[in-house]
Amino acid sequence: MRTRDVALSAVSGALYAIVGVYTYFGITFYGVRFWPAVVIPGIFAALYGGLVGGTGAAIGIFISDVMTHGNAFLSIAVGVPANFLCFYLIGFLCQKLRLKEIMSMKKGRAVLTWIMISSAGLALGSMIIGIGLTIWSQQFPMPFQHEVHPISIEAGLLIALWTFVSEFPFLWLLVPPVLEVVRRAA
Repeated sequence: MRTRDVALSAVSGALYAIVGVYTYFGITFYGVRFWPAVVIPGIFAALYGGLVGGTGAAIGIFISDVMTHGNAFLSIAVGVPANFLCFYLIGFLCQKLRLKEIMSMKKGRAVLTWIMISSAGLALGSMIIGIGLTIWSQQFPMPFQHEVHPISIEAGLLIALWTFVSEFPFLWLLVPPVLEVVRRAA
């Protein structure tokens, strides 16, 4: 990583953690928080690539997990890899398809391309969270619980679905206008 990428990852991680904590609102599903903050690493991944987006997301989710449910081991086992891979894939696909070319497309096509890119990353991250929590719950307490209550594979799939459904509106609707502003300013 270049120095610029390290700095951008740190800024992204800090913003992700702060916005995440302040937009959490106490809403959870099997310990997975309602998470509008996904726009932060989504923007960084689209603008600066997968490594910056993924690293910033990993840093931010770790900090916010420790501040909310306090289980650093769960965060490292499930949240950090899920967030890193989700936003790494988004940034990678944006670089592969060249974000500037995407943003120069007709508006509808650019938004549809963004929806497909962000959905691929979010689906990957959501599945890692659902499967990871299912495995975690077999031996350890879930977030906000004190006893082990193993969850079923079906519950893990519902967690993955919840994660995707509760986060996609923020990625789909809030990131494209920010990218458009950046494109116009560049």
